[in-house]
Amino acid sequence: MNQFMKSILLTVCVSLGSTLAIASDTATKIGVLDWQQLLSKAPQAEEAGKRLEKEFQAPKDKLVNKQKEFQAKREKLQRDKDVMTATEKAKKEKELAKTEQDLRRMDEELRSDYTTRHREEMDDFIKTVREIVDSFAKEEKYDLVIPQEATLYMADRIDITEKVLEKLEKSAKVKSSDKKLEEKTGKKSESE
Repeated sequence: MNQFMKSILLTVCVSLGSTLAIASDTATKIGVLDWQQLLSKAPQAEEAGKRLEKEFQAPKDKLVNKQKEFQAKREKLQRDKDVMTATEKAKKEKELAKTEQDLRRMDEELRSDYTTRHREEMDDFIKTVREIVDSFAKEEKYDLVIPQEATLYMADRIDITEKVLEKLEKSAKVKSSDKKLEEKTGKKSESE
């Protein structure tokens, strides 16, 4: 997020907080959430990373192997080009050019597919975090929860990241035990 957008977001948050404080006789309760910390520590984010790694390992290995084959063929052409006929040399160079083009296409497709899946996993993670934050904020009677990136200063007492992280960990444990139960019984759990 660029600096201008952060300033606007901060202004809106402060204005909203001031409006809430004026509109009610009670103190406004504000929480701040560190998304980067959630991304690095939440079990759901770790699981998403593992799923992506597992899903893309085979295509990545295939691409690496094809790149090694291409490199070996190119080195062989460099070694043998002096003893080849002009026609044979031109044919091999054309084959290498086509192979190089195919490798670039495969690499671009793999990157595109990975980016798409990463975005899907992030959307799922963000949805989960929002549900947890919404539930936590209602339970604890927070009036406003904002991302840490939108703040210039915050007191440690309004940082709710650890509490949200605890809820995410509990949620992951429940989902994990539901999945294990499903695998044992062969049935879908009620939570899905």
